[in-house]
Amino acid sequence: MSYLYSVLGSIGNVQEFAAAGSGWAGDRIKEFGATSINANQIIMGGELAGMCIVGFEFETIDAAMAGQAALYQDSEIVQMMRDTQVSVSRRILFRIQGEVGEREGKYGSVIYIAGRPLDDATAASNLEHSWKTISEGANGMIGLQAVAAGPSPFQGTVVTATDSLDDLVAASAKNFADPEMAKRIGEQGWSVIGRVLMNRLV
Repeated sequence: MSYLYSVLGSIGNVQEFAAAGSGWAGDRIKEFGATSINANQIIMGGELAGMCIVGFEFETIDAAMAGQAALYQDSEIVQMMRDTQVSVSRRILFRIQGEVGEREGKYGSVIYIAGRPLDDATAASNLEHSWKTISEGANGMIGLQAVAAGPSPFQGTVVTATDSLDDLVAASAKNFADPEMAKRIGEQGWSVIGRVLMNRLV
């Protein structure tokens, strides 16, 4: 499985940042080893509202570390970050444990999960089971396990892409009401501790 280097921060000029990320800056970061890039702005999310989550996918942890170093050594990218008033609050390295569907969509959702870490087979099975109902309101879903998050109340997240948040929230409620999912939650000792809803930027 690959790794996702995730950055949470504030961005003063979101439109200019998104344009660069969709164009030359995104291409440059792929030259540094990233296999995919995405950026979202949190709209509904308590004290996180207005913050942006930027994700860079790499094949290995070493590649993620090298890519992060290369990013900050590139004068044009650093200048773009200054021009768009990027201020980083948190960096997290995740491992992708499973994925279903497609990553494309106007909106995104992140569910934060607390509890003991799950092995890959169990995490993937949970994702596949959830997809039976979540797919009614989503385009795709990714399960992430935190590798390096610092002191944190969560050990993993589930990121979902959709074109309708109404449909996604309805499908999510149906998923959590499913007896099999409730059984897995109890037996595996995990719980949902929060959610944010986002607009897709890149």
